[in-house]
Amino acid sequence: MDTNSVLSILLRYVNGQYKKDTNYDIALALLTHYSEIPKKTINEISDLCYVSPASISRFVKLIGFHSFQEFKNACLNTLDISKTDYSPKVIKANKNDVKEILQHYTNRVISNIQFSYDHLDFEQLDRICSYIHDSDDVLILGLEFSTLLAQHVQNRFALMNKYISVAISNEEQLESAHALKEGSTVIILSVEGGYFYRHNEVIQILLEKKVKLVVLTMNEHQKMINEFIDREVILCSQDNTNTESRISLLYTLEIIIMYYCIYFTY
Repeated sequence: MDTNSVLSILLRYVNGQYKKDTNYDIALALLTHYSEIPKKTINEISDLCYVSPASISRFVKLIGFHSFQEFKNACLNTLDISKTDYSPKVIKANKNDVKEILQHYTNRVISNIQFSYDHLDFEQLDRICSYIHDSDDVLILGLEFSTLLAQHVQNRFALMNKYISVAISNEEQLESAHALKEGSTVIILSVEGGYFYRHNEVIQILLEKKVKLVVLTMNEHQKMINEFIDREVILCSQDNTNTESRISLLYTLEIIIMYYCIYFTY
């Protein structure tokens, strides 16, 4: 279990539950009291959730943890937003700094988008869209925010009569990788290349399956990428100091969607 994913697991559980059952109530209560979890016992947590300790124990196993203690440790190890998203300059800023910081952020977003456009290879776009069009199996993989964009891509391609699979949890990604036919197309969204060392087991399966790999990243020199024979690397950003690359990653995906629409649906 990737401990950094516990918050996302709880959020997905709440967002994906159409039936508001006891497990939904537990997940919602845990999110409401998330910062308190590492300091509380299972009995105290069960009181916060208005259920029995046994119900808490069953729930944490349902979402992939072996024990309540493992779940608590995962909550404790969740990184604060100040450590994951923003530079020290932003974290230490006050209201008087906001205009300058937002202007700087906006300039970097624009610069990233221009960088992405300037590095577009239209022959490469044609190859990538051909891979997507011709492959029976197309799978998109990524971490956290990238999986949100992957679902958007899945939706847009469905409108063009092309089904693309999206795997979100670690377990789903492993299962989806195993299920791929040899020579399938896999798109990995990983701006800084972190997917390749955090999901080494998935990468090894993809190598064995001899997939056609498409990577959207700013780290084209990631060692594992070069182990794939059929690979296409799209540079989608040049700076990610304060999450600027999220915007340019979406921009690059929209370029692929638009290109596919123009050249492969009419």
